[in-house]
Amino acid sequence: SWEIISKKGKKFKKIWAQLSKKYKLPIKIYGLDSLCKFDFKLKINEKYKLLITSEMLKKGFLATNSIYVSTSHSDNIINKYKKALDNIFKIINECEKGNINIENILKVKDPLKDFQRLN
Repeated sequence: SWEIISKKGKKFKKIWAQLSKKYKLPIKIYGLDSLCKFDFKLKINEKYKLLITSEMLKKGFLATNSIYVSTSHSDNIINKYKKALDNIFKIINECEKGNINIENILKVKDPLKDFQRLN
């Protein structure tokens, strides 16, 4: 199963690299193929991650800038993920160009930096 998961993780990394190039959004891709992540090399990285989560939820994905790859990630799911994420990268590109104000899109204004223990 680890070989299948690694192969699928490489697909996700490739999608991120393609979208980064397509929309001229610099990102850093890192992590194991089974647990891969990316960060925008932009000033408001945290708000863009929040945008990804909120917009992907609208499309039926619980997603952010990282993926715990599973054998359940079929090619069909990966293709739907790519299509949904493409639209979000397009929005981020428009934000970076100054054509869209991200504050007008986000429902939550102050994203949490990290989850933390409360006790």
